[in-house]
Amino acid sequence: MKFFVSGKVGDDDITKTVMRALKGAGHEITFDWTSIEHLGPYDKNTAACREAAISETCGVKNADVFVIIAHDKGVGMYVELGIAIGAGIPVRVITKVESRTMFFHHPLVRKINSIEEVIEEFS
Repeated sequence: MKFFVSGKVGDDDITKTVMRALKGAGHEITFDWTSIEHLGPYDKNTAACREAAISETCGVKNADVFVIIAHDKGVGMYVELGIAIGAGIPVRVITKVESRTMFFHHPLVRKINSIEEVIEEFS
């Protein structure tokens, strides 16, 4: 299956670990956003931001499953969450804390504790 994994910029190691686990289970990652340089300040890098936004949007839309590693200081991950829900893509939220947004209770979304739960469900 094809997955898009979203997380907080700056927590790339956690995101990369989740992507490695999915690849190790035989799945594909539609776009690895951790492979691009951090683009802030965004208003000074508009062309690169535009390209990255398009690539990430396509990565989400091309996924069979969207995985988000929830973080209380995340921003872009919640935009990507909206793209996934709007596209009708199942979402799995890795979190052990209270819901960050009401959209964690959308019918396409399920909160889980670990990537192993995702691998078990979709393998």
